[in-house]
Amino acid sequence: MKHAKEQVEATANAIKDHFIPKNPDEQSFDFCFTISPAANYKANYEKDAKGNWILINCQEDVKL
Repeated sequence: MKHAKEQVEATANAIKDHFIPKNPDEQSFDFCFTISPAANYKANYEKDAKGNWILINCQEDVKL
């Protein structure tokens, strides 16, 4: 990772609401994002038993 794990996770959590699936039956989702200057990451979320979206992992995404 080009950035600290904490920074990547904080960025993913800050923008996740824009990517939450509209279908309430969905149990997971992922999205890609960039942290300047040019580091691309992919975040994966899953819904817990209470219906909260939990960050499962963030990884560097070199395909963007």
